[in-house]
Amino acid sequence: MTQDGLMIETRAKVHQTPTRINFACDPTPEERQAALLALAFNGAGTLGADDLSETASWDASNRAGIVGRDQVLAALARVCAPVSLSVTQIVVQGKAATVSGRLTRDGEGLFMFCQILRFASAARTQIAQIVSVEQKE
Repeated sequence: MTQDGLMIETRAKVHQTPTRINFACDPTPEERQAALLALAFNGAGTLGADDLSETASWDASNRAGIVGRDQVLAALARVCAPVSLSVTQIVVQGKAATVSGRLTRDGEGLFMFCQILRFASAARTQIAQIVSVEQKE
């Protein structure tokens, strides 16, 4: 609590790690950094509140869209980590990055996935929009 009696909420980083992450490609440090941000939306990787713009949006193929940093972080906390995940392609260009591959969810089988990130600037310090596609094979 602050001096004026207001509550201050602190947010921990959302962190879920799958049993195995494999990079089938050989990512550069820039590509690996983008991939680790993107994988948080599959339930793997690490994403902090500072990694999202205040008005970030997250659209996914299996649910309604979400708008706002706090809402995106709350939704991420409910994503179950996959048992294994293999990244087959990473593309980083300007204000955008895509990460795709395959993952296995416990009791659900194999899925193909693609995470599309649009950053607030070419510096790629904050995510403005995420589009997630996950398709059962």
